[in-house]
Amino acid sequence: MAPKTIHRETKPLEPVELRHVMGDVYVTIQQKADYIEAKWSGHITADEVVSAAQAYLELVRSSGCSKLLNDKSDVTGDWEEANDWLQYEWLPRAKEAGLRFLAHVYSFNMFSKLAARELQERVSPELCMKNFHERHQAEEWLSQWDASAPANRRAATT
Repeated sequence: MAPKTIHRETKPLEPVELRHVMGDVYVTIQQKADYIEAKWSGHITADEVVSAAQAYLELVRSSGCSKLLNDKSDVTGDWEEANDWLQYEWLPRAKEAGLRFLAHVYSFNMFSKLAARELQERVSPELCMKNFHERHQAEEWLSQWDASAPANRRAATT
């Protein structure tokens, strides 16, 4: 007798919204068809980046998704102080959970852009990360990666 394949029904996960103390949403994290999206807005701090990274780590763990689109195009703020934590605490856990590709959409804010460039230097080549000026470029780049492709190649810096 052939073994039965059991398919578990999965419901799309509801978006996760993280809010400032005053109630404004600073990031919405949600599962898309082929990647996890973190869409940021407003002024952000290093502490908020850490909180969001913990939240999307949980989504990576539960979904098994290997790709993250981190869209900070609508933010201001210097979050560079989060980079130590992201490199030494978050990165090993994210890799263990299956994250392998990170597309980051730059903010027009100089401090945010510098923090993103530094983060790429810190996490590459362990995580295949590339920064973009346009969201559609980030989506195209993520779509080219097969979830089973090796991620230890350094992506070109823009």
